[in-house]
Amino acid sequence: MILSPLLAGLMATLLPQTFARKSLLGHDHLAAHHRHAEFRNLQDTNTTGYHPEVAGISLMDVDTKIPDIVAIHNGAAFEVVASLLWAEEVFIGDSSNVLTCELSVDGTVVDSTSVDLVESRALPDVMECGTATVTTSGTHAIQATVKVNESESSYSDDYQSFKAGTSFIPLIVILILAATTQMVELSLGTGIFIGCCMITGSLTAGFRTMLDTYLLEALASEDHAFVMLFILFMSGLVGIIEKSGGLLGITEALRGFVKTPRSAQLAAFGAGCVIFFDDYSNCLIAGNSMRPLADLAGLSREKLAFIVDATAAPIASITPVSAWVGFEIDLIQQELNRIYTLYDEPTVSDSGFGVFLQTIPYRYYCIFMLFFMPSVILSGRDSGPMLVSERLMRVYGRTDGGSGRALAVDGGVLVSHNEPAPDTPCRWWNMAFPITMLVIYIFYLLVYTGKDPENPDQTFLDIMEGSDSYAALLWGTMAGALTATAFFFIQDKYEGRIIWFNIKGYFNKAKRTWNALRGNEEEEGATHPKILIRYDEALASFMIGMEKIFASLCVLILAWASGQIMQAIGLNRLFGSIITSPGLDYRMLPTISFCISILIAFATGTSWGTMTIMFPLIVVPSYEASQGDPNIVYGVIAGILAGAVAGDHASPISDTTILGAMASECKLLNHVKTQAPYAFYVAVWSVLVGTLPSGMGKMSNSICILLGFLAMVFMAFVPAAAPLNKTGRFDVFTELYILITKDAYLLKLKEKAKEVFETGQTLIPPKEGEDDGVTKITNEMTKHLMDDSAAGDNNLNDEANTSDDANAADEEEVPDTTSAALHESTISAISEVGPEDPLPEELGQKPFGESVMSA
Repeated sequence: MILSPLLAGLMATLLPQTFARKSLLGHDHLAAHHRHAEFRNLQDTNTTGYHPEVAGISLMDVDTKIPDIVAIHNGAAFEVVASLLWAEEVFIGDSSNVLTCELSVDGTVVDSTSVDLVESRALPDVMECGTATVTTSGTHAIQATVKVNESESSYSDDYQSFKAGTSFIPLIVILILAATTQMVELSLGTGIFIGCCMITGSLTAGFRTMLDTYLLEALASEDHAFVMLFILFMSGLVGIIEKSGGLLGITEALRGFVKTPRSAQLAAFGAGCVIFFDDYSNCLIAGNSMRPLADLAGLSREKLAFIVDATAAPIASITPVSAWVGFEIDLIQQELNRIYTLYDEPTVSDSGFGVFLQTIPYRYYCIFMLFFMPSVILSGRDSGPMLVSERLMRVYGRTDGGSGRALAVDGGVLVSHNEPAPDTPCRWWNMAFPITMLVIYIFYLLVYTGKDPENPDQTFLDIMEGSDSYAALLWGTMAGALTATAFFFIQDKYEGRIIWFNIKGYFNKAKRTWNALRGNEEEEGATHPKILIRYDEALASFMIGMEKIFASLCVLILAWASGQIMQAIGLNRLFGSIITSPGLDYRMLPTISFCISILIAFATGTSWGTMTIMFPLIVVPSYEASQGDPNIVYGVIAGILAGAVAGDHASPISDTTILGAMASECKLLNHVKTQAPYAFYVAVWSVLVGTLPSGMGKMSNSICILLGFLAMVFMAFVPAAAPLNKTGRFDVFTELYILITKDAYLLKLKEKAKEVFETGQTLIPPKEGEDDGVTKITNEMTKHLMDDSAAGDNNLNDEANTSDDANAADEEEVPDTTSAALHESTISAISEVGPEDPLPEELGQKPFGESVMSA
């Protein structure tokens, strides 16, 4: 009772303030929603005053219509748009109802615009302030000033301007550093830093912007987070499978089928075709599952990475049921809507999916690449740097992936610390079942995320079009990892055998535990069945799997940031200005769109980003220039989609390029140097017998595809060469290179290939004191590896011998596929080679791949 008056007074004091504060917040919250209603009848209340505030400005390139540019090109016109905020309170008074905006560059007014608020149904949130052009390089102050009656507000920001050709500098620096230092992280980081310095105008600001803007945004992007988690979960799943013996088990099971490099390549290509619904899944699943088989068959990591990478995007981009479909159809539909808005009687279909299907036959690069790979595989021939990689494998009889296999962070051999225990039976199903379930989960979740409860008439293609591939991949990989762990829990191992659902063993284990608690000791040396993987081993293996790809994730993040900086400095605008230049023959547009898409995808490292840039840039202008010719429009759209994939294949900063190298455990730069020439071959033929004659109307599409197939077969058989042949010759292009440069390394390798072909024996170390320039380094490598093997693998070899004896008397009579036995066979298979093949450095020459790419 005594407190009542005090509480009443306190409430009386606080409530008005609280009410007022709530009213203010409520007004502020509702202002944006009711602004339209408040000023709907402005003409009737012609006595209203306004207080606008310029919250910020953004720049858009006039020629290419690319918005939000952060750097200006000299001589290129740009439009300035101001973002407006309006005061909460409206004062009664006379008003002209005319809102004006003045655009100033370096303090000089260059343009102005005005808006009649009487004719506007709502106060504008943005206002176009005019266009401007700068002709000198350096820092320029761009200012927008908004006026209405006596109210005035301005906003100014500094922008850097430079010549358009300067936009190539970061890309050129990345390529040069990558070729000379072989350090992709340094190359990408330096390119990002230079780009940031260009858009900020100083070293210190560039350093800060690189860290707190571009690298941070590459990490903070929700789509990027989905991809990183998917990669981590997938790698964790592979770690669990490796610990269970599944990787070694399936290698041993397929040993009889995959005996040669050709059969290993066909298996990898087939796996890529089966996993057609997503390129990320394709790369990671096919690469990880086929890597042990490829090593066993003597296939280089470069060749495996090429097959994995070059199968993924082409097949996913042209398959009507894939994670790409929804994104591509959405871009197509947006441009079709613009065409139907601008023109009275459009000559193209109004269905995005219909146009998508129409463009598939015109995507020559994707189709030709799918022709090229089986042709190369069946021919058994290669060319360029890929031939050198394959020849090194054959000459030295290597079964460890060759000199292109990925190394650890310290530069040493990438050694797994996740091998299965010596007593673990290695069975093929412990890989086949988890991977099969992973594919099923991802495919089911693609369907699940694409279903619309409000649309019961959805077709299957509609469902796939609306699916959320990122969520499906994320959920599917974690579900696959949990399923694999549960699958391993129901298996017990005992004396080299697997016991399924060992219920009796579980009761016996409980009984032994109870006896131990009562003090009854078990007989010494007694053995019992054990679970295949304990829960702590499963968790540790999952973490080890994720740990292995940390360095690759860092490269992926740098690649994303590099792509953003390429767009920020205006490389995409430079290419776009070429497309929109007047005087072009519209029949060349399919070829031009294909080539420019390649360049943008190569520079930015993103196929989807390239599509996003190119579609609004060229589709509608192509329709206008061709007077609505459907074949030209479909050819232009197909050129964009195919060119984005082609440029992505050749780019060292592409996410799929990095994923392909990551899953195959191949050095990224080795993968790029060996794959880029093949991508170039296919792209050139795509123009010569595809986009060019088709666009010019000289050939029908079916004839173009037939000629493309013949061209791919020709490239695989005629100019190429077998890794081992009678004369030791290289392919035509490499022979021409040797003729010009007299490359000593390649000449010696040519002689050794001829020697191995004639003798049928792989290269062996020379006798003491001999030095032929090539085998000397092999001798050193062999001695190094054998010393390491003698020091670290004696125990494993002893366990393997014991396992061999035990299994010989085993009633199951199955091949010995325990971890120790397979480890012993692997050690013996690679005992003639070292962890790296420094032949070029020993001879004082650059590797052929580096020489050709730099030339």
